[in-house]
Amino acid sequence: MHRDHNIFIQAIKGRKKILIKHHSENGRDASTKVCCPLFYIPAGEKGSPGHYYFWEDEKGPEGNIVSVKANNIVHIGQTHEPFDPVGLTLLSREDTSLEHS
Repeated sequence: MHRDHNIFIQAIKGRKKILIKHHSENGRDASTKVCCPLFYIPAGEKGSPGHYYFWEDEKGPEGNIVSVKANNIVHIGQTHEPFDPVGLTLLSREDTSLEHS
């Protein structure tokens, strides 16, 4: 669990976007983004780190889900920008049609 975990949880409860700064998997590059917090999966029994999940909406309502290991997160910050989880599109209409079954 990251030291800013409470900010993440409060953002979910308050439906506010967060500012996340994290390192890439290789640990060399860092990026900062405004994202919607989704959920957290704690560390596993075999030493795997916890993961934070975010909705990255750079592409509008059809953004993507981003998973970041807790140990790659530098900082989670608050914003006052609201988000509505109902507006998130996890599947396109084409993906859910019976024709593609």
